[in-house]
Amino acid sequence: MNDALRRAGAPWTLRSGDPGWPGLWRELTDPPRRIRGIGDAGLLDRPALAVVGTRRASPRGTAIARELGRTLAASGWIVVSGLALGIDGAAHRGALDAGGATVAVMASGVDRTYPLAHAGLRAEIDRRGCVITERDDGAPPLRHEFPRRNRLVAGLCRGVVVVEAPRRSGALVTAMLAADQNREVFAVPGPIDWEGSRGCHHLLREGAHLVENLDDIRRVLEFPAARNDIGKRIPESLLPAPGSSARWLWDRLDLEGARLSELRRRWKGSASVWNEGLLALELAGLTRRLPGGRLARRMLEL
Repeated sequence: MNDALRRAGAPWTLRSGDPGWPGLWRELTDPPRRIRGIGDAGLLDRPALAVVGTRRASPRGTAIARELGRTLAASGWIVVSGLALGIDGAAHRGALDAGGATVAVMASGVDRTYPLAHAGLRAEIDRRGCVITERDDGAPPLRHEFPRRNRLVAGLCRGVVVVEAPRRSGALVTAMLAADQNREVFAVPGPIDWEGSRGCHHLLREGAHLVENLDDIRRVLEFPAARNDIGKRIPESLLPAPGSSARWLWDRLDLEGARLSELRRRWKGSASVWNEGLLALELAGLTRRLPGGRLARRMLEL
């Protein structure tokens, strides 16, 4: 592959006999003959986990997928997903939040973006990750191509994590393909009265590994060495000024998060100054919202 093309963000082609072809794809019964891509093709042969789920994700599912993407990337994994709305997009975004890398596997030509709502996310992945497809340039995202796309997602990874999925969904197809390819399958449980939990609960009944936190994955798979350039300490110059309401909040947050209601109860100043501090942290991109009214630091401090 021409490295100048990769640096320029131009499309490239990788064939099954080329150096850098993903080793795990050689195990597929129906491997692609060649792929088209944009970005860093070297990511395709690094340890990867897929995070997938429904397009109609709940706020809870979106938050979990984004956090999984972030923590997996910070732990050295390449995060793979399908660029779809909902869980896929959140997982990609989480990996980028951590300064890590992510691979988007598409069902359309490399010169097209689907869905269009993810044009900005796609552009960022082009620059900081990798976008691939086995479709020809100009090919539209036809429905029957998505299951074929899913086999590449599953085959590229050591395991697949399903965050939210109804009983009939493409995410379950990906999980079943992963099991057929002797990859590990993980599922995040959810509320028993939520349709988006039924697919995950089905996988758990069928023997998938339950995921409540990163340690559940660590007990099954050996983690790669975390890259030194991910999760570095945030420079003091980027933090809120000492004595400000934003700094007061920051000093009481960690990666697990704290309830905003409890922090507000402990704050002795005015509501307007509190709101200014909260807004300043969010505009600076230093915090993330979690389910249950919790706020957490966005980046790792090592």
